[in-house]
Amino acid sequence: MTAPTRHDPNVLPPGLPVPQDDGECDHLAKSPFDRWPAACPLPSTSGQHVRLDQGLTRPVVLFAYPRTGVPGQPPSLGYSGEDWDAIPGARGCTPQSCAFGSLHAEFEKLGVDVLGLSTNTTEHQQAFKSRNHLRFDFLSDAELRLTRALHLPTFRFPVESGGPDTLLKRFAMLIEPDEMGCGRITKVWYPVFPSDQNASAVLAWLYTRTDRAAAVRSASDVHRASLGLTIRSIEPRDHTWVREELIRNWGATQISSLGVWYDADRLSGFVATIHDGIERIGLATHTAPEPGGRCEIITLSSRVENLGVGAALLTACTLAARDAGCSRIHLTTTNDNLRAIAFYQRRGWSLVALHAGAMDRARLIKPSIPTIGLNGLPLRDELEFEFRFRSVSAVPTTGAETPRAHRPSVAY
Repeated sequence: MTAPTRHDPNVLPPGLPVPQDDGECDHLAKSPFDRWPAACPLPSTSGQHVRLDQGLTRPVVLFAYPRTGVPGQPPSLGYSGEDWDAIPGARGCTPQSCAFGSLHAEFEKLGVDVLGLSTNTTEHQQAFKSRNHLRFDFLSDAELRLTRALHLPTFRFPVESGGPDTLLKRFAMLIEPDEMGCGRITKVWYPVFPSDQNASAVLAWLYTRTDRAAAVRSASDVHRASLGLTIRSIEPRDHTWVREELIRNWGATQISSLGVWYDADRLSGFVATIHDGIERIGLATHTAPEPGGRCEIITLSSRVENLGVGAALLTACTLAARDAGCSRIHLTTTNDNLRAIAFYQRRGWSLVALHAGAMDRARLIKPSIPTIGLNGLPLRDELEFEFRFRSVSAVPTTGAETPRAHRPSVAY
């Protein structure tokens, strides 16, 4: 037998630089980045396109790596002449993948699927999978759709073949199905070093996680699941009900926010249903998302409290804006709605503006608007909240339920 060469991809040479935690994955387990992007199918070595935003039934461990090289060909030098092994965390894609392959049966016992992810092309990944006799599949993000949608950590390095020069930094994540079968990122391992220990570290965490994290839902979650809460886009069949819901909560279908009028019954949005879609219990409407711009939530209402309806609708609107490429999503509520004010702040939304006297001006147009609002407070101002997608300071969408109708705007 001959000793492995310096460029043997199957071994990790001693003295490799250790990557430091630069915080570039801190946002991945926080809303809205914890939800798998809609309409972002990735080609797989299975020959199919895989999407984890719907129909997910089992947890998935997705591990990401920069790239695999060409057999017998040493890596290129970087754009500044740097050696591949000199980049912290770059070396070790084959050991990481093969370690997951060696422990694949253990993940299967736990009912957890394994997938690899890189910006290599599918053809390049297929050759790598076959060469190393790996049983799980790899997803290709050669077009960088997922990378951009989730703001995944990357670096640039010239590759010999098999994809772009934008490479993923090494990490792993646990993706679990929510009550609607959408993948939700619940745990992230980053940075990963040494790479050949990643699989065992993930497996150990899965074995030792708390019972609650493993299988136990809160009473609220169980109740919500038993009722079959679902969130779907507004459809033509909902038009009559949407009008009734708007009139029920706002007294009209024409809504004004910050002085702009909207025919809310003609806006896009989402409906919350239970009992296999038979009973409608919540509504959210929003303006058309502007790529690179904004989206505004005009109305948000729930007929049932303490079931997570408001949180689920808010998340649906936020994800729609994120997936459309908006830089921000925003809304207004009135100064008397203390529950709504707390609701948004708990979910990582920021209070960005006080529009003093907005309700007083609205009252000049519609004198029937009361002077005293909720909680016995004078009804005078509009408060503007926003969520910016460039920020990673968001918190998960859990906690107290929204008021039945948060009154983000006023019906004139």
